[in-house]
Amino acid sequence: MSSAGVARAPDHSRVLVVDDDEGIRTVVQWQLNDAGFDVAQTADGLSAMSFMAVEVPLLVILDLSLPALGGLDVLREIRTGAAQVPADLPVIILSGRSGETDRIVGLDLGADDYLVKPFSPGELAARVRSLLRRAGQAADHGCLVAGPVTIDVAGREVRVDGAAVALTAKEFDLLAHLARHPRHVLTRRQLLEAVWQSPGWLGEATVTEHVHRLRTKLGARAAGPLIRTVRGVGYQFDPGGPPR
Repeated sequence: MSSAGVARAPDHSRVLVVDDDEGIRTVVQWQLNDAGFDVAQTADGLSAMSFMAVEVPLLVILDLSLPALGGLDVLREIRTGAAQVPADLPVIILSGRSGETDRIVGLDLGADDYLVKPFSPGELAARVRSLLRRAGQAADHGCLVAGPVTIDVAGREVRVDGAAVALTAKEFDLLAHLARHPRHVLTRRQLLEAVWQSPGWLGEATVTEHVHRLRTKLGARAAGPLIRTVRGVGYQFDPGGPPR
């Protein structure tokens, strides 16, 4: 991979989880979603590199024992600039290797933190928050602004033209998830899986009703341009202005 390109700043506020164990990826995603983070997943090193070629994550949680391209190789690509992401992109190693040698090698290659499996999902979320604070990126993650609407993810508060708007927990989660994916058309089924995490027993009408409530609470000036209905598909969050 060429290192001639200029490293790009994060495109979204997503944490990238790279692990070949689907169960671990799911647990990590649930915990980080609860902590207010959006999460992307890949199961091997090559897929992680492909992801970062398109989108620069906020932080990477990286397993060492990966198929196709090992975790240490992915970390080396990031730190040398070959991945065309910021060389100081925060990286937490999440590994089943508990030996001192592996820990030292990972940290020497530039990992910011090292957590051994089995691990506490709550501790992992705390380490993510701590690392982002140290990296000076927590403020970027904590606030999403779109036109007259400000979404304080950390404080779980929404304001329209400076006035606070009272939302239920799921209304807030739905709005924040849409806002993290500007101009992406998301189906009702995708929103059920991401926000409710229980698509099996909930109908798509649940999403429709929550969008209706959001639009009512945000008001015509805010909700009209922001949450667009894509007929026959789902919804799109449009923050206004030219695409980035």
